[in-house]
Amino acid sequence: MGVVQPLVVVITGASSGIGRATALAFARRGAAVVLAARRSEALDGLVRECAGLGARALAVPTDVSDPAQVERLADEADAAYGHIDVWVNNAAVSAYGPFEDIPPRLIQRVVETNLLGTLYGAQAALRRFREQGAGLLINVGSIGGEVGQPYSTPYAVTKFGVRGLSKSLAQECHGEPRIHVCTVMPAAVDTPFYHQAANYSG
Repeated sequence: MGVVQPLVVVITGASSGIGRATALAFARRGAAVVLAARRSEALDGLVRECAGLGARALAVPTDVSDPAQVERLADEADAAYGHIDVWVNNAAVSAYGPFEDIPPRLIQRVVETNLLGTLYGAQAALRRFREQGAGLLINVGSIGGEVGQPYSTPYAVTKFGVRGLSKSLAQECHGEPRIHVCTVMPAAVDTPFYHQAANYSG
């Protein structure tokens, strides 16, 4: 009987909030976690916490708006653990205020991180899932991607896009019963996300 390998989980936006909580939850269950975010110091602290729970953990500083960095994240996870079982697309940013008051450069940043970053992560994950014949892609959306979210319109638009991505990919993977795509759509959660967002609300 062979040695049972731990579940390998890649999590973007892992430095705080839902991403951090997700990493710790998987670590408590014995999974090996690959932690991605822009803030390397926060990732290093989380690696130590996961190790304290008895889990293997690897920090890979990553800006998900850059597809080359996302591909490097997947490559480093593969190199460290030999495969990826679960990929959690969680990285997100926001800007608050009346839509017409939010500068275009910040709208662009929200779209690049939340939507393009999720697309890049999904591509990297699905390529590997198809090669190994199995995998779970989890895209973190928002209830704002179902009902809209005034004064955070760019964020809501990206989360509608994330939901559409998941529905489309689930159909593409229909013939591969061991590859799964799902969307998690939380409502407002008490995390540092709101303090880190740009604010044009006055």
